[in-house]
Amino acid sequence: MNKSLILGLFFCGIVTVQLHAQDPIFSQFYSSPLSINPALAGNSNANWRIAGNQRDQWIASGIEPLNTTSFSFDGKLFKQSRNENNYIGGGIYFMQDKGLSGAYKSTSLNIVASSHVSLDEDDQNGISAGIGGNYSNTFIDFSQLSFSTQLSSSGFNRALPTNELSLSDIKPYFSVFAGVTYNYTTDQSNFDIGVAGYRFMKTNRTALNNPNQLDPPRFNIHAGYQTYINERLVFNSNVLYAIESSNDMYVAGVNLGSILDDEEQPTVLNTGLWYKQGGTVIPYLGLSYKNVQGGLTYDINLPNTTNTLSTLKTFEISLSIHSPERTKRGIPCPWK
Repeated sequence: MNKSLILGLFFCGIVTVQLHAQDPIFSQFYSSPLSINPALAGNSNANWRIAGNQRDQWIASGIEPLNTTSFSFDGKLFKQSRNENNYIGGGIYFMQDKGLSGAYKSTSLNIVASSHVSLDEDDQNGISAGIGGNYSNTFIDFSQLSFSTQLSSSGFNRALPTNELSLSDIKPYFSVFAGVTYNYTTDQSNFDIGVAGYRFMKTNRTALNNPNQLDPPRFNIHAGYQTYINERLVFNSNVLYAIESSNDMYVAGVNLGSILDDEEQPTVLNTGLWYKQGGTVIPYLGLSYKNVQGGLTYDINLPNTTNTLSTLKTFEISLSIHSPERTKRGIPCPWK
């Protein structure tokens, strides 16, 4: 293969190692709730929300970046007439990885249903459960790649055969996932914890006709806490622990929200810091204005660590829009 292809495939490879096979996990994972747990569908302080994330990753200038884009819509579909805290939620979630000038593209579409049940009259204690289905398809355009057998005196000629008989299309597949969360809420604080499982059976996913190349199940454990420090300052924290086969990864961090006005839906300036296993620090800057909130992160790989991806650069942006009508006055939080 030519040099650019080797670097490109190496880039895709290290991203795959970092993000656990075919499941990208955003630095701002809290802004992409349906990718963490289907039970979070409808679990916000609004009737519905639209959320999007865009991430660019690259290892050096001149190397095609890997772009990951996600889009989701979720909300409360039906509320119980005698207790509106009990509801049926639902949502749809789309994600796409794209790299090597379009030669590599991986797309997934997820449909989610959830249910929330209050354990007391004031919904201080509640349990949510969710289930979903996923369709995934990965495409590699081998015609855009160059191989050593295509090298001629005038350079690479892609019209020549690759002589790579093991290459094949990656077959799309369907899978199911499910999760559950518990939350405890008061006027001054909120705590929630949950667990979710994806691909409960190993799924074959190979471009080399290798029957042993499988996507293993993945499990997420997550928790979050929000509370008021004073009338103008809010403390938020969360953690995600992902387990996939022999790999595991955690991300944990805190955010301080500065309330800038006295509106019912206040303007909030968010500044946070997260740490990812392996020596990556993720500063966060965000702003919430009325029913719109956005955030920026840039991963900083610390020197003198065991981080094998120290040259990987990651920039990410998130944007979410909530329904103007809020179901309750919740604690200001970047992921609610």
